[in-house]
Amino acid sequence: MSGVGFLPPPTTTTPPEPLTAPAALTAPAPEPARCLHDLFAARAQAAPDAIAAVQGDRSISYGQLRERSLALAAALRERGVGPDVVVGLHLPRSIELLVGVLGIQEAGGAYLPLWVGHPAERLQHMLDLSGATVLVTDDAAALPAFTGARVPVDAVATGAPVEARRPTPDHLAYVIYTSGTTGTPKGVAVPHRAAERIVRSGHYGTWGPGEVFLQSCPLSFDASVFEVFGALANGATLALLPDQRVSAEAIAATVRAHGVTTAWLTPTLFNRMVDDGGLDGAGVRRFVVGGEVLSTPHVAKALTALGARVSNGYGPTEAGVFVCCQDFTADDLQYSPPPVGRPLPDTVVRVLDEHLRPVPDGAEGELYLGGGALARGYHGRPALTAASFVPDPHATTPGARLYRSGDLARVLPGGLVQVLGRADDQVKVRGNRVELGEVESALATSPGVERAAVVDRVRGAEKVLVAFVVPTPGAAPTVTALRARLAADLPDYMVPSEFHRLDALPLTAHDKLDRAALRADTTAPALELGSRFVQAASELELTLAALWTDVLDVPSVGVDDNYFDLGGTSLTVPELHRRIHEELGARLPATALYEHPTVRALAESIESTGALL
Repeated sequence: MSGVGFLPPPTTTTPPEPLTAPAALTAPAPEPARCLHDLFAARAQAAPDAIAAVQGDRSISYGQLRERSLALAAALRERGVGPDVVVGLHLPRSIELLVGVLGIQEAGGAYLPLWVGHPAERLQHMLDLSGATVLVTDDAAALPAFTGARVPVDAVATGAPVEARRPTPDHLAYVIYTSGTTGTPKGVAVPHRAAERIVRSGHYGTWGPGEVFLQSCPLSFDASVFEVFGALANGATLALLPDQRVSAEAIAATVRAHGVTTAWLTPTLFNRMVDDGGLDGAGVRRFVVGGEVLSTPHVAKALTALGARVSNGYGPTEAGVFVCCQDFTADDLQYSPPPVGRPLPDTVVRVLDEHLRPVPDGAEGELYLGGGALARGYHGRPALTAASFVPDPHATTPGARLYRSGDLARVLPGGLVQVLGRADDQVKVRGNRVELGEVESALATSPGVERAAVVDRVRGAEKVLVAFVVPTPGAAPTVTALRARLAADLPDYMVPSEFHRLDALPLTAHDKLDRAALRADTTAPALELGSRFVQAASELELTLAALWTDVLDVPSVGVDDNYFDLGGTSLTVPELHRRIHEELGARLPATALYEHPTVRALAESIESTGALL
């Protein structure tokens, strides 16, 4: 995980030389901080009839959104919600989700996003860890283990108004849980002052009425803060993706339907849409890309083909979403990966060695982050907070802290920061932070598994997780059984795409797991799939099975084999859809393979819906 503890003391008995000129990249002095919902309220008061959000054929004005959020806030205050009180938020992507976010914050509370579709056991664990006793939801049957108060998003107060204690910028805006090495997610507690830095117009983009922001991230992904409040804090319109899986097709359709001008994308999606031309001529004026390492060739191609500004939004959840951001220029593209930019206001960036001393410009060190960007810490976990948020030995402000990001970086000429890789076992999959140790912990509790290791590996244009399993004596765990077990506890992006069997895990000379050897291993046999092979019978099934075999590069496909058990991923789904359209003339919705993940089920769906032209 990021920040695995205090750095070890120097091995030499001579103390490090004192720093005479602490090197840090510091942004200009910030404007006075404000709460996120207060920025929205000011816009609603100034232009109540302006459109705040659209989704499909639905829309809501700033005044209507303000009115509905105030009603929810009053109902929440009756249930004891106030400053620093964490409130669960379990709603699909919708206008009602925005009402929930603003209503919770207006009541003084901090929203805890519980993304619909993630395993219920994991979401309940987050509620338990957060101490939340109030849940905003539109599904009375959701999360049945929750024993607190369930509040509909359209709830209204039933009694006399409860006097409100207004939150300040130092109070919590949200708590987002991220992957943890021990198998326990970590709740990052972020105050308003840390988050509102990134939505102030003029810092690294100019936004206001007339702009349209895309909203495609789950709220459990902190880039959603930029999407939602980049629009609502500046009088712009927020265009919400339909409530379905994020796909390049859905993004392109939403961008064109609603005239999106600003979009945040993960590099995985950005690269694919640049290659496919899905956004050519769509009118997007600015892309902010982050969550993973960028591809210099794709940035260069986008600057030419799309005629848009492209920025790299870099930062961990623990530091208010973004700490560095800037528009790319041709000069930046001489570097690979391209730089992440300069610090945003109220942000300190230091590149330090193992003794917390600044390294010379151009030299590699570990990236430490400070200033007003920092989260308060990990909610309810003071020991973990103390280990990850360390005192800043170079600050002149008493009590200043630094967050050890775990990223390796260097400072380029002109003060640009370039992130080079990781110092630990954290990886990014489709922009989501994954601690390999958490996936390994879940695998280790699975029946038939004695030991397990997980690594990341690049497959084509995307990064996937690959699991290596040492079975217990006499056991024969299968891919189907292990994926089902993991899917009950982990979100889909944390479930490995490949499973291999080993007699023993490789170790380094220091008896530590040799992840490099596992990443390079191409000979370990695959685990048995675990489903009975049934040969395709009809002409349609035979064609689909042949296409799956080709796209997934597997020896054979039975009609009851699960596409994702065979190693299919979100990036291979569009390729298969394209091939099906070319071979059969069938146009499938983006969600088809998720809803019908076997050849038999997909063939029946195609026949029943008349998808064949």
